[in-house]
This record gives sequence, C-alpha cells and structure tokens, in this order.
Amino acid sequence: MRTHDLVTWERLPDLVTRSEQQRNVVLHPEFVGGRYGFYTRPQDGFIEAGSGGGIGWGLCDDITRPIVLEQRVIEPRRYHTITESKNGQGPPPLRTEKGWLHLAHGVRNTAAGLRYVLYLFVSDLESPWVVTHRPGGYLIAPEGEERVGDVSNVVFSCGWIADDDGRVLIYYASSDTRIHVAESSVARLLDYAVSTPEDPHTSAGSVEQRWELIERNRANRGWDGDER
Repeated sequence: MRTHDLVTWERLPDLVTRSEQQRNVVLHPEFVGGRYGFYTRPQDGFIEAGSGGGIGWGLCDDITRPIVLEQRVIEPRRYHTITESKNGQGPPPLRTEKGWLHLAHGVRNTAAGLRYVLYLFVSDLESPWVVTHRPGGYLIAPEGEERVGDVSNVVFSCGWIADDDGRVLIYYASSDTRIHVAESSVARLLDYAVSTPEDPHTSAGSVEQRWELIERNRANRGWDGDER
C-alpha cells in the first residue's frame, strides 16, 4: 500500500519472486543504487521452511511492478540455534553510525514445541546485504505470562521507533495474545550487537568464548586469582 496523506490509500501489486512462498517482505528504508530493496523470506511452504528459509535480499526497479527475480539469503537458518526452524526480518532496519541495525525473529523447535525469540544483527550501510555483526543468542525471549496465550512461547516483532534523542521503543507481541513495549536506545542496542561474539556453533567453541570473557574481566578488574 502507499499513501500521501494517510487517508487515501493505493493498493500495489503483490511482490513476485521465484520462491514457492514468501511469508513476509520488508521494504528497505532507502534506495540502493536507485532501486527498491526488499528483505524477503523465501520458504518451500507456508508453515514449514523446508529447504528454503532465512532472510533474503532482492532489488526491483519499479514499486508498481514489484518483481524480484534474484534473491540472496543474507541471514540463513542455522542448525541448533535460535533460527533452527525458521527466521524472518522484523521492522525496517535503523540507520546507525556502524551500519544498519536489524531486528528479526528466530524459531527453534523444542520438546515443548516451537519457541519464537527476537534477535539483532548489523549490516553494512553501503551494502545492506552484507551482514557485519551477528551477536550470538537472543535479545528478547518469552518469559512469565508472555509464554501463555493463543500460540504459546512466542514473542514477535510489531515494529520499533527510534526517537531523535536515540531512544528506541520496541513493540512486540507475546503468544499471539498481548502487545508489549520495551525501551532501549540506539547506542545500547548497537553496543550489544557489535560487542557480543557470534555463536561458534560448537560446545567447545562456547566454552572457549566464556573463558576468554572471564580472563578479560579478570584483567580489567585487576584480579590476581587469590580473591574469592
């Protein structure tokens, strides 16, 4: 849809891609080389990602004829992580001094069913399809009453707003039943996104990350190892 006054609306054609299904599509906030950029979500089926999945990227020349024939997956699903079953772009990314800040959702299958969480990543300002930082783990996961509702154990992005003073309001839904808002800032979210190491995807790698963090904290605090 598009509008000039938020009163009169014009319906635009559906996006055309080579994928069997597109669960959701997000328009990039700026032109890229004079073209429209889209974050796509290619899947084999409406519910199951199948051999597809991940957050894709594509360009088109005309918003009134939105055809994306070439998609590249820039944020793939990863086995045994928060994006194991499927994932997708949330709201349009925020422009920051260190890159485009993205909010996305990830889905993992557990013994209690699917769990939906929200996570961050950062991509290059000039080349939005190039991911520069992938902090391991999630930003927001369902807790307490958020786990209970029509579709349990789910948090899902409803959008975010970045104020001129740097404050960020993150709107999200829980279990398809209620809506919440979390408050943060561009600086804090960006620091988390660029400072948190990536998931090493192995148990040994995770242990090594923790040891490095412990040693770094010890050095910063001047701990000599004798204190308890």
